[in-house]
Amino acid sequence: MKRTVRSSHLVIVVGLLFIFGATMNASAQDLPQNPDEKDTSEVEIVEQNFLPAVWGQIDRDTPRRFIDHAGQRIAYEGAKTCQQCHAAEVEEFANSNHYMWEGKFGSINDFCEYPDINFGPGKLTTVFGTLVDGGCSTCHAGLGELPTEDNEENADCLTCHAVDYRRTLAKQGEVWRFVPNYNAMPAVITIQEEPTRAACLTCHAYSGGGANNKRGDISTVLANPTEAQDVHMGNGMTCVDCHLTESHHIAGRGVDLRIDEGVAMKACTDCHNPYGEHDENIVRHLDTVACQSCHIPEFARAVSTDVHRNFTEVEVNARGLYEPVVTRQSNVTPVYAFWNGGSGFYDFLEPAVPGQMMAWPLGDIHDGKLFPFRLHEAIQPYDPFTQAIIAVKSKILFETGNIDQAIRVGAEETGLTLPEGYDFVDTQRYMGIFHEMPPAEQVLECSECHDSTDRVDFSALGYDTVDERNGEPLCSSCHEPEEPMNFYQLHDKHVKDKDISCDTCHTFTRE
Repeated sequence: MKRTVRSSHLVIVVGLLFIFGATMNASAQDLPQNPDEKDTSEVEIVEQNFLPAVWGQIDRDTPRRFIDHAGQRIAYEGAKTCQQCHAAEVEEFANSNHYMWEGKFGSINDFCEYPDINFGPGKLTTVFGTLVDGGCSTCHAGLGELPTEDNEENADCLTCHAVDYRRTLAKQGEVWRFVPNYNAMPAVITIQEEPTRAACLTCHAYSGGGANNKRGDISTVLANPTEAQDVHMGNGMTCVDCHLTESHHIAGRGVDLRIDEGVAMKACTDCHNPYGEHDENIVRHLDTVACQSCHIPEFARAVSTDVHRNFTEVEVNARGLYEPVVTRQSNVTPVYAFWNGGSGFYDFLEPAVPGQMMAWPLGDIHDGKLFPFRLHEAIQPYDPFTQAIIAVKSKILFETGNIDQAIRVGAEETGLTLPEGYDFVDTQRYMGIFHEMPPAEQVLECSECHDSTDRVDFSALGYDTVDERNGEPLCSSCHEPEEPMNFYQLHDKHVKDKDISCDTCHTFTRE
């Protein structure tokens, strides 16, 4: 794929909507949906008539009245503008976790590392020599300051409430702050009372630094999906139809999210009657198996996802920035685990072990339902002395590709002295799969789980059978060999016909 760069009056455009995909500078409709192909083509410079401006210095001193709202044409200075009529709503948002990021700060992850030292904001220089907005703050609904309880005016309301809004970083004194990017949006925009799918996807489809990198089931295709791509959103539903809101607190907590704002998600049973819509063989699963386990057989169906991230090596991504070597995959089969709604987490700077789990579901065969998960794997830097996983300084990595310096600076900024140098450790993270559900006719057949061990490891889930009973092999302890049966025939003969309890044959029991 050839990339064309058009230059005039120092405006440099290198596939700008793609470069800013991980930021809030473009809506999901504008962004590419398949990042799989590496772009190694030569950059061509041609002329284009753009407004004369130096990127990042776009008329910040002369705010334009570009919002058509409530019969007025108004300029925008962040939440300060909105406070004049919506003070209560601004206060609500400033106390929400979308703004405060409680649970993100102070914790490390295997994608973008450690927000405390990588929040930014600031400009990054690409290998093409262009400047792009950088820092974790590019996906924060604020104007660039660290969120605190007393800086409500730092909130950026339009990131959620105006789908055509674009922003970019500009120097204000000695600091970088987000300002409206007039060159990248219509002359006049409107405000939406509820966030659109595209507004949510501007950040959530690009978490982890690229298209569908992190979640695996939230890609830009959801901005305007077909029914085949997502049976719910393809029929007109929006994010907030299920992620209910209350005082700017939003329902939804994946297994890898530390914060629950206390608002209940809309349940599948609010719209469906699974006990009336399924036959007996399915109904018997409903108390122990989540709907998604059968109704989302694969994820990353529309856009591939990051399945492994290797911090021992770097490569240049399509945005022109260095990053760890990423392995991508499409049509990924989930892994399955019981989840009771609780989670375990690796605490930053605590000792880690090989195969360290960064986030994992709590629950077991007696506690919770069986859910589908994506299992992300990584190789991350590690301090042999403290056994802590090291936070990488992302700006150094992204701009220079010098992973050694990025590790050492990240260690220094988080209090690690590395007296024994550093090494690397394998890590894993569980993330729930909930979105991009195909139509019902693509639901898993019973045989895909019960007549094969390729999809579900029943032993790992706790469904082992006992080896023997009354001193004899299990089956022959009761009867002679019989004709082969499928799962349901075998199960019904023993449970329904013979009234045999689970623990007669298995290592567990259920009432």
